[in-house]
Amino acid sequence: MHSWSAPAERAPAPDPAEERRAAEQAALRILGGAAQSEAALRRRLERRGFSAEAARAAAESAVRLGYVDDGALARSIVERRRGRRGTVRIAAELRARGVDDEAVRSAMSAVSPDEQRESAVREAQRRLRDGIPADRAERRRVLGRVGGALSRLGFPGDVVAHALARAGSDADEDC
Repeated sequence: MHSWSAPAERAPAPDPAEERRAAEQAALRILGGAAQSEAALRRRLERRGFSAEAARAAAESAVRLGYVDDGALARSIVERRRGRRGTVRIAAELRARGVDDEAVRSAMSAVSPDEQRESAVREAQRRLRDGIPADRAERRRVLGRVGGALSRLGFPGDVVAHALARAGSDADEDC
């Protein structure tokens, strides 16, 4: 015996203008939580079920109204991270957030090479607070561990080498 039922009714396609308005309201709620790049806002709206067109329109509206500013977001992140993170990691974070290359370059230009080296030296010294072992093999192991940590923090190789040399020479002077 077959059970016949009427085909499931499909929900009517949303009115594009209504969907855009709903997407704009959702965008405002998202932006109330934390600043977003335009691309990240679009992605979040699409994940919430809005069409690509509605998400794009809502994100563009947020930019037009001044609620989204990729350049300001990038500068803010660089300012907060620059003392303890390297430029490689900061730039990667900005790109992961959907900030375009031009805004990344502009924001990163605020970090001078000297500042980057000094930040890496401070971080190396912090990690070497207990000193550098006198034993050559142990010293190499400890400096390798600190160098790896600095690399993971996003400091470029030449900056890591400078920081280890400086931290090592400062420790030698303390002896």
